[in-house]
Amino acid sequence: LRIEPQLYAVFSHRDHISKIKDTWDAIFQEWCPSSGRKLTAAPQFEVYNERFDPKTGNGVVEIWIPIER
Repeated sequence: LRIEPQLYAVFSHRDHISKIKDTWDAIFQEWCPSSGRKLTAAPQFEVYNERFDPKTGNGVVEIWIPIER
């Protein structure tokens, strides 16, 4: 997947994958309103790499949110 260069705020979800919605909710309900940053129209995505264990659902998942420069 190719995504155009963009400034992103990157968040780490460190709880079980079943609770990732809580992290997404905190980003949009807490961080976005208090950060002073504006979101932009670009893809939002999650990154699963070697720090995440798909067998157990534990580990680190990154959440990338596009923001204006």
